[in-house]
Amino acid sequence: MSEEILNDKVDEKNLITDETILNLKPLTFVTITGNDIVEFIHLLCQKVLRLAKEKNESREIAQAVNLDTFEVLSPVFGDSKSVNIDRLVSHMRGTEYAFVVMHNHPSGSHFSRKDIKTFVDAENMTILIVIGNNGDIYILEKTRQLSINELLSVRKSLIDWKNNNINFQDVIEQIGAFGIVYSEI
Repeated sequence: MSEEILNDKVDEKNLITDETILNLKPLTFVTITGNDIVEFIHLLCQKVLRLAKEKNESREIAQAVNLDTFEVLSPVFGDSKSVNIDRLVSHMRGTEYAFVVMHNHPSGSHFSRKDIKTFVDAENMTILIVIGNNGDIYILEKTRQLSINELLSVRKSLIDWKNNNINFQDVIEQIGAFGIVYSEI
């Protein structure tokens, strides 16, 4: 087995279990109040974990749903540390529809720098959900579109975070001032 394949394995303690999928905590949103829609998104989050477990060795998978038509886009399969959601974002581009994107993190960690950058840059992505393989859930919701200056400010903050000049909580505090709501479930 090549070293690259060995490095792409999910640590055994981070494998998704059926218990985690079945006991995934209920979701709550600031921008969505309809119980039917919230339950639908919850079922999709469970589906993401199930697909990751059964079809991708508990590695990352992303999926999106159009909140206007309820069309669920085909999943995108990633590796143990990332998933490229460019195909999902390109499907959203040029439409008037709002989308929710959800993906799992084998480590159970919160949003990455790339997650936040993709979220703020994608106008139609109104909610981004990270589901840890351990069942932890992190949510970002846009309450409005960001201005160009706000986008630039977020990008600078992400660079500062990368350079260890600020931490994740500082980034979350800043984007909160721009109408983005962060929650942990």
